[in-house]
Amino acid sequence: MFLPIILMDRYGWLGFVIFSVPNVLGCAAFGYVLKTPERSKALVEKYKTAISLFALVTIAFHIFFIAMLSLVYINDFSFLISAWLPFCILALCACVAFVPTKIWPILAAGLWCFSIIAGLSLLPFNTVPQGNLPWQEAVWLLPITTFGFFLSPYLDPTFHRALQSSPSKHSFGVFGITFLVMIGVTTTYLGIAQDGYDNTLFVFSALLGLHLLLQSMFTISVHMKEGIRIVSRKRKKLFVGFLALFCVVAVAVAHRFGGISPSGNWLDGWQDDYLRFFVFYGLVFPGIVAVFMFTNKKFTPLRTTLFAFALLCSMPLLEIGYLQGSAWLTVLPVILLITWAFASRPRIA
Repeated sequence: MFLPIILMDRYGWLGFVIFSVPNVLGCAAFGYVLKTPERSKALVEKYKTAISLFALVTIAFHIFFIAMLSLVYINDFSFLISAWLPFCILALCACVAFVPTKIWPILAAGLWCFSIIAGLSLLPFNTVPQGNLPWQEAVWLLPITTFGFFLSPYLDPTFHRALQSSPSKHSFGVFGITFLVMIGVTTTYLGIAQDGYDNTLFVFSALLGLHLLLQSMFTISVHMKEGIRIVSRKRKKLFVGFLALFCVVAVAVAHRFGGISPSGNWLDGWQDDYLRFFVFYGLVFPGIVAVFMFTNKKFTPLRTTLFAFALLCSMPLLEIGYLQGSAWLTVLPVILLITWAFASRPRIA
């Protein structure tokens, strides 16, 4: 619930559109594409390694974000506190992950209602800026945002668990509507997020921080719960070990600037690292879905090596495209992976 802030700052309302439309449609389409719990279970069984990796990266991403929140809210107190707090929250999330499954819908509904209340308390809506980058840049980003948001859900273990537990595929249509409302809440804290922490806005800043923290904690807990569930008994310890490693790296990356940038705007110092995480959701994970899951291919040594090589060649294009104002370069990796996927589809006689 923070990427729209960056996109609206860069592209105005068009930034909101390129985030929300493919995101909501991609999430809602998940249930209608897979349709049945049986198809979901088959995919999870076949691609459990990739799905567990998705869970690990998602947890690390949110730990990174929590580390940045801690730098914003307790930067004046202690560097050690801001470094250790994410791990304390991670431990708390691990406890929440073992809450009985029947409690999770209640937790989800309660958190959704809290976030709506938080958004209403921040009304009136802040004025969305015109954007400090050309609108053409946003249009060039549309292919990769669509590619990422349409395909990444198929590696999300929480989506699979929802489909397997849901009485109807239409539940994802309902989810799409509630998700769109939640994305709309971001427009209410656009100004606060851009201005950073301000003592005169303490109540609103604290409420915003709590909203973002609880959303992140919920995401961490549910991905931890489902990530551990889908791996085999022998690999659970391996999952936990990689989880610890990924989170240590995430916190280290968050602290590499030593805190908020000298300009006082808490976006300036770390938003590039925040955006770099989306290489997973815009390229790596949707690429896995396109090249392996869509084509029904296994992770053979040759195909995996070629895929890794394609990713390495594509990452500089995304770095320049995302961060250096040449967004048209982000289209090239999408074309490459989609072409590869369709060329690899089994031919029907």
